[in-house]
Amino acid sequence: MNRLLLPLIFLLAAVRLPALEWTTTHQTVQAAPLRSTAETQFEFTNRADRPVTITRVDTSCDCLDAEPDSKVIAPGATGHIRARFTVAGLNGTYHRTITVTSDDAQTPVALTVDLQVPEVASLTPRSLEWALNRPAEAKTVEIQIAAGLDLTLGPVKATSDDFVLQLETIEAGRLYRLHATPRDTSQAVSAAFRIHATAGTGQSLIFSAYGNVR
Repeated sequence: MNRLLLPLIFLLAAVRLPALEWTTTHQTVQAAPLRSTAETQFEFTNRADRPVTITRVDTSCDCLDAEPDSKVIAPGATGHIRARFTVAGLNGTYHRTITVTSDDAQTPVALTVDLQVPEVASLTPRSLEWALNRPAEAKTVEIQIAAGLDLTLGPVKATSDDFVLQLETIEAGRLYRLHATPRDTSQAVSAAFRIHATAGTGQSLIFSAYGNVR
């Protein structure tokens, strides 16, 4: 045998390939509107001739729980890591990581998820501004309900009595306008406008807009 090949053969023998073969290590998950959680799973197969034990599963945030369906995977067996996201109060796209450590691989496996949480309603603009000592005129926040959802809005409450609020229904369940007027602009004031909503399922939600005189 060629002496130059011997070191390479010994090196290949020393390097043990990971036994767990993953169907995928990255997913994009779309959360359902009005749901407080979203779930997915990462599947794998033990391709080795020996059992593999999953010793640790870590996640990159408190909003994500992950666990294997079984910690010991027999040779040739399949399994999965179940991931459960808490999405209440979130909207937008979030990048999350699950790190899986086993007694098989020297390096933990990183499973990544792009979690997409749809916006239930868009508020445009979300913040209203008035200048000090300028006319206290009414300004408007348009509230557009996401397609496929049916929400009934009301009541609307401000965290301060410095504003007068009126909710106008343009298209029931779809489009609303919130009109806000400061009582006085001679001094700096601010408030949050809490817009209460009820879904067809009976679920209650609260959206927030903001007003500032400054």
